[in-house]
This record gives sequence, structure tokens and C-alpha cells, in this order.
Amino acid sequence: EDGEVIIWSEVRPQEWQQVHQTNVTGAANVVAFCPPEYGLTVAVAGADDLGILTLISLSDAGGSQAWRVRSFPAHQGGVTSLAWAPSKSPATMATGPAVARALQLAPCRMASCGMDGAVSIWICESSTGEWRKQHELTAEGLSGVLRDVVWRPNLGLPCSQVAACTEYGAVAVWVQDMDGQPWRVQGCWGVGGEARRLGWSSTGLALSVSLGDEGSALFREGPGGCWEHVA
Repeated sequence: EDGEVIIWSEVRPQEWQQVHQTNVTGAANVVAFCPPEYGLTVAVAGADDLGILTLISLSDAGGSQAWRVRSFPAHQGGVTSLAWAPSKSPATMATGPAVARALQLAPCRMASCGMDGAVSIWICESSTGEWRKQHELTAEGLSGVLRDVVWRPNLGLPCSQVAACTEYGAVAVWVQDMDGQPWRVQGCWGVGGEARRLGWSSTGLALSVSLGDEGSALFREGPGGCWEHVA
């Protein structure tokens, strides 16, 4: 809660050394490394009233390594969660003449949510390294403080999908059929308890919802994109 973020490196087996330290405003709600294909970047979700997202990156310019810190306001009242997008481009899972021209590596993207009840999709501009908001996702029936957001693994799935949950027990899933196209709500439903955390299975076929003291619930995508309670 002191806002101090320290990055450690294992220099020898079971021997760790501090390589970078920075401070963020307020407590750090979530700290997450990006997929390694994009290099070494750590995202920090700030709990301060401005809702600051901080990106800490190790760059290699001119043969020397240097740490770079970028910060920008994301969610008024605080950032409650964030999730990195998979590094593999969903286009590689599709078929057709455009697929042969598609990049194997997807654009570096991230989803975040916060106290303001919004889910935001951010993208890093490859030419400048700067981040900008690409989309803001909403769903009828999704209101209140958002507790978690997760990006679906795209193993065998030619699309992008993001899920989020609220303190009032609502879960929403959005889908983007192809990069550059708009996001649409695939489903929004109640889980009968306070939804606290979400988690995708490693294949992305099932979505689990933590209900705190009430246990958890498991959902699976059925025919027509409807989500079914299975456990």
C-alpha cells in the first residue's frame, strides 16, 4: 500500500537482485508482466483517485539498457484490475487470403477496469511506444464497481474476447471478430452472488467466477455464443 514497485531479477538460482524501483501514487492494486514477445514491460494498476495506469519498460537503445516509466489516468476513482491481451494474432487462427498477410504478433493491447464502472481497451503504438485508449466497453445490466477483467486466451479462436464482473454479481463478455472492428456484447448475466474474480481456462473454453465465501461458478460457451452454467 506504500505505492512502491520493485522489480527483481534472478541472477543465480534462488538468488534475487533488485534491478528497478519506482513509486506510484496510491496503492498498487495489480502488477502484471506483459507477454514476453513484447519485451519486458510491467503494468501497475493504481488505487489512487485519478486511477493511474503505470507502464514500466526496459528498453535497449544504442546498446545500453534503460528503464522507462509511462503513466496516464485510466479510471476515475482507481483502477481495480488489468489484463494483457494474448501476443498471438487472432488472424492466424482464421482462414482466407488475408490471413497469409496477417502479422503473427498481435498489436500490444491491454484491458483495464475501475471504480468508474468502465472497461477500457488500450493499445501501444509500435512507432512511438505511446499508449492510447482504443475502445471503451459497456453492457446493459453491468453497473457498479468493476472487480476484475480478463482477456480470453485465443488458442484456436479467430477473435478477441474480454470478460468483466461487478460487485453486484454481473458478468459480461465482449467479442471483437477482427482487429480494427468494433466490440460487441456477447452476453451479460447475473451469478447470484458478489463476483470478485474471473479466470479463463488455459484453452479459453471455460470461465470461472469467484463468489467469495459462496465459492465459485463455472460457465462454458454454448451454441450461438450463449454462456451456460456448468458447475
